[in-house]
Amino acid sequence: MDFQRTSRRVQELNLTALIDIVFHLLVFVMLTTSFVVAESMELSLPSGKSSASVAAGSVLRIQIASDGSVLVDNQPMNMEQMNEALGARIASNADIKIAVLSTAGVSVQQLIAVLDAVYLTGGRNVQVDKAS
Repeated sequence: MDFQRTSRRVQELNLTALIDIVFHLLVFVMLTTSFVVAESMELSLPSGKSSASVAAGSVLRIQIASDGSVLVDNQPMNMEQMNEALGARIASNADIKIAVLSTAGVSVQQLIAVLDAVYLTGGRNVQVDKAS
């Protein structure tokens, strides 16, 4: 038996709708993506070397206590007073080293608030450590 097959007509796949969907997705991704430039602050990490050669007056020490109080060079200050003291010291010496010391129990928010104040007053040479 010899059966004769009828040839099938090849159906063309219409890609217009697929391309349209891809372009819609591309536009959606482009519109929902945010291009935010994050402003950051460089922190100096401890090198492990002795800092005995650094003069005591060339380092501004900011200590944050767990109750939220701030000591600038062992003098209690609120945030406004700290901003004024930082501005005066940085104006007199732009390359002053700033050591931010935190005690046990200090929240990250308190530390970030002090670091923001240091950054906004122009402090660039900052080191964060725990208070001894």
